[in-house]
Amino acid sequence: MAIENNHNHFCIYCGAKIDSKQNFCAVCGKPVYKDEPEVRIHPSKYNAKIEELAQEYDVKQARASELVEKLFDPNHLAYERFSASINKSNNLFDIQLGIAKKMAEIDVDENPFVEKEMESKLVTLQTFIDKMDDLTNELIIHLSSNKQDNDDINNLFKDMDDLIDSVKDY
Repeated sequence: MAIENNHNHFCIYCGAKIDSKQNFCAVCGKPVYKDEPEVRIHPSKYNAKIEELAQEYDVKQARASELVEKLFDPNHLAYERFSASINKSNNLFDIQLGIAKKMAEIDVDENPFVEKEMESKLVTLQTFIDKMDDLTNELIIHLSSNKQDNDDINNLFKDMDDLIDSVKDY
């Protein structure tokens, strides 16, 4: 039962009359329920950056997926490998993005520890974007040159796998 000013209220346990300034019932001693003050959450200074990174990643991964579709037959091993790598990257990016958004919610007091962790999380998100950009560039090079040498692509897969493993370990 909430106590509001200028109203007569009664204890929900024993029925005794309660004054709005009381915290406990004078008759039975039970606590008086009072509405909690409304907590206002101020937008984090990181929200805009998080959204910017999310949009940038979406564009990059869509472009990489489009190039994989153009370059490889769905039955080709490279198609499977590229698609799996992009999907793993998408899943981990989404997880890291969700964590960043939750961290931004608790950044109301500009806590130095939270800020340091948030900056680290933003670097991680940017690294995913950079690796997706690298993948796109390699696919474009492959598309334009039609070269048979896959060393650069294999190195990129290794880099992406290392990134994914390091994020999983983190």
